[in-house]
Amino acid sequence: MTDTNDIDMPAAGGFLAKIGRVLLLVLLGIAAIFALGFVVGVSGAAIEHGHLSMKAAGLLAGGLAACALCAYLVYRLRPDMRFGEPMSPKTKRANWALIASSVLGGVIGLVLALTELQTGQGGVFSNGPLPLGPALFVVGAYVLLLPLLAYHWFRNADEFERAASGKGAVAAIYAYGFIAPTWWILTRAGLLPPQDPMIVYVIVVSVWGLVWQIRRAD
Repeated sequence: MTDTNDIDMPAAGGFLAKIGRVLLLVLLGIAAIFALGFVVGVSGAAIEHGHLSMKAAGLLAGGLAACALCAYLVYRLRPDMRFGEPMSPKTKRANWALIASSVLGGVIGLVLALTELQTGQGGVFSNGPLPLGPALFVVGAYVLLLPLLAYHWFRNADEFERAASGKGAVAAIYAYGFIAPTWWILTRAGLLPPQDPMIVYVIVVSVWGLVWQIRRAD
C-alpha cells in the first residue's frame, strides 16, 4: 500500500537551519542594541567630563564599529522574500514600514538612554520615574506613529507576509496566556517577585517576532 498522507513535512535540517538563522539575527540585534548603549554611555561620560580622551575615543570608535558590523551581518543574513522574482512596489513599501518601525524603536531607546544620562531618571529598561517631556514623546510615538506604520505595512504586505505575522501573533497570545497567570500564581506562592509588565511584554513580542520570521522563511 502507498502512503496517502499528502501533508508535506519540512526536512528537519532545513527547519533547524531556519531557526538558527532567526536566532542569530535576534542575537545580532541584541548585540547592536548593547553596542549602541555602550556608545551612548561613553558619549555621556565625555560630555559630563567636558573632554574626549584618547581612550574614550578608541572605545567610542570600537562601539560604533560593533554597531556597524552587527547591522551589516543582519543585512546579509536577512531572509530573501523575493523567491527569485522582482520585488513589487507594495512589498517595498511594506519593507520600508518595517524599517521605519525599527528606526522608531531605536530612537525611543536612545531618548530613554539619554534621559537617564542627563537626569539620572528613566532608562530603557527601568521602572523608575521619567521626566514629562521624554514620557510624552515616547507615548506619542507609540500611540500616533506606530499605529500609522502598522496600518501602512498591513495595507502593502502580501497575503503570505500577513499570514506569517498572524501566526506569530497567535503564538504570542498563547505565550501571554501561559506566562501571565503562571507568574501571578507563583508570585502569590512566594516563588517569584511581582510581575513586571515590561518583561512580559518583551517575552511576548519576542515570541511573535521569532515565529513570524520562521514562518516567513518557509
